[in-house]
Amino acid sequence: MLKYSVLHANKQSLQRLMLSRSISTTMVQNILHKFPMVTENGEHYWAHQENSVHQQNRSNFKGETFNLQKNLPPLPVPELNETLNKYLQSVKPYINGNEEALQRQEALCKDLLHNQGPVLQQRLIEYAKGKRNWMSTFWDNQAYLEYDDPVIPYVSYFFSHKPLPSTHSIIQNDPLMKATAIIVTATKFIEAIKDESLPAELVKKNPFCMNSFQLMFNTSRLPGSPKDNRDTNIFYSIYENNFIIVAYQGNFYKIFTHDKESTEPLSSNQIWQQLYSVVNGTRGQNVRGSQKQSNGIGSLTSLPRDQWRTAYAELIKDPISKESLETIHKSSFMICLDLDKNPVTLEEKSRNCWHGDGINRFYDKSIQFFVTGNGTSGFLGEHSKMDGTPTLFLNNYMCQEMTKLNPSEFVQEVITPTSSEVLSPTPLPFTVNPSIQSHITNAKKQFKDTMDQHNLKVWHYNRYGKNFIKSHKMSPDAYLQQIVQLAVYKYLGKQLPTYEAASTRKFFKGRTETGRSVSEASQKFVQSWDKPNVSNAERVRLLRESAAAHASYLKMASEGQGVDRHFFGLKNMVNAEQPNETVPALFKDPLFNYSSTWLISTSQLTSEYFDGYGWSQVNDIGFGLAYMLNKDWLHINIVNKPAFSGLTVERMHYYLNIAADEMADALIKESTTAKL
Repeated sequence: MLKYSVLHANKQSLQRLMLSRSISTTMVQNILHKFPMVTENGEHYWAHQENSVHQQNRSNFKGETFNLQKNLPPLPVPELNETLNKYLQSVKPYINGNEEALQRQEALCKDLLHNQGPVLQQRLIEYAKGKRNWMSTFWDNQAYLEYDDPVIPYVSYFFSHKPLPSTHSIIQNDPLMKATAIIVTATKFIEAIKDESLPAELVKKNPFCMNSFQLMFNTSRLPGSPKDNRDTNIFYSIYENNFIIVAYQGNFYKIFTHDKESTEPLSSNQIWQQLYSVVNGTRGQNVRGSQKQSNGIGSLTSLPRDQWRTAYAELIKDPISKESLETIHKSSFMICLDLDKNPVTLEEKSRNCWHGDGINRFYDKSIQFFVTGNGTSGFLGEHSKMDGTPTLFLNNYMCQEMTKLNPSEFVQEVITPTSSEVLSPTPLPFTVNPSIQSHITNAKKQFKDTMDQHNLKVWHYNRYGKNFIKSHKMSPDAYLQQIVQLAVYKYLGKQLPTYEAASTRKFFKGRTETGRSVSEASQKFVQSWDKPNVSNAERVRLLRESAAAHASYLKMASEGQGVDRHFFGLKNMVNAEQPNETVPALFKDPLFNYSSTWLISTSQLTSEYFDGYGWSQVNDIGFGLAYMLNKDWLHINIVNKPAFSGLTVERMHYYLNIAADEMADALIKESTTAKL
């Protein structure tokens, strides 16, 4: 007979609980309804009542957050001829003056333009009709939901929060006090989303898409059927699920953030009491003692997605496990208490936020916060439905609000009971049979093997920041991209295909387009820089031209006029089932494919309240370079797989220093000369 590891005292109590939970789950499923989101973004949420019913009962409801969504333009379909011309310009640095290679690319583009290209372009235009974002479904599925590699380390991204100022040390140095502050400020943000009091973002008077702000909370990535080879996302009412999940020692606990009757946010003391109970037990009941050993369920979310789909299908056959998973999915967010960890260096903090121990996490959850034993904190975002700008806004807001707290008043609020009712956290039980245990054991091993392949080093550069760059009349983002190009060239003696994420949020459901950082201008800049016969004035001129070319391409990409997403759309219009239809020759060309093999993957998200931001490389032989551009310092999280690439994060760090120093010296010399 198989023995089951279950977190209950005896067989009879288990049977009673299974029956009651099975009935409870069935009742909930019968009551919940499927409602479309009001912005008509193609998503739906599960709720007892639709959001508008709850909004009518909120005295502070403003309806501002999503009221400009209707004004957003649809994502455009670029002109085919323009895309091909831009593509030809973008690959010239890799051809490096080889006239024969250039003629081949021109012939391939001409072939596409005069043969299959117009057919595919017309199909794409027809497909886009009636859709406000023609790329959305293709991108979500093929870039994320059908992707089988584990989300950690290959998809999710992290922020590491700076420590609170020394005036707030009483909060910063007490992990439960810090966790309480995070929960209280995040809950305040959620209340703003409920009231839709957060104004729609405007950039140069143009509204930006706020779609992701309704996809952040009370949601999770969801493993699909093993037969489908595709995940989904599930969304629940933000108004009806006023609780979060706390992860501690590899187990999960449900704690409330709002009063059950009034639905008003709980006091700081009521939040802290629940956290204290998770860690220490209360009222004679040791909550921690009920689950002394980690059940390891969280580690399953670190598996490659195809393996997790198989394990998930087995796990939800048990009604206890199924309801616990649904509780996690419904929760507003998760906060992980890593009280046995005390990261100090930037690398240690980044690694804890990026992946942790692989156990005290639930990587499918869209939003997770962390607090360690020494009070350091951070965030991890699951990437499938939202990019980094909305979660940057959330974390920046939270960190800012925590610095505004009056430390002594806050501590007094935390330690002063505000209600006679003592809320108890609810441990989430799971049934771990031998098959599930085998998946957990496998997950832990794979996680360790995968993370051991990755090296991480932080380039935290304090000599200057964006204030210095602006003083020399250059785009800080474009300037940092030149640091990267020069560093790579100094390291390898060549440029590598480089990706920068360009936001397309000016369009409905806009996410990203590729900024191609390698250009003819950047090639001239890096190849000339170290030549002894090139004057300082000439070096600076080439630097400025390269930065200007980069800024121009990135602006064009943000307008939806880049080449990579257009090619992506055209490829999806190829009908493999149609007789005599083949993939265009250009799309099979080695140089075409090399030019979009992102050996250097970059993206910028900046906050003065962070000391880390990052993710992995996207290609095993390349680098991931996530960067921040702060007022007086620059920051790049460098990640790679040294055994695969033969390259090291230490040397990349060295060359970034050299490039940044030399570029600044050249600019200072130029400005000094101009004054003489």
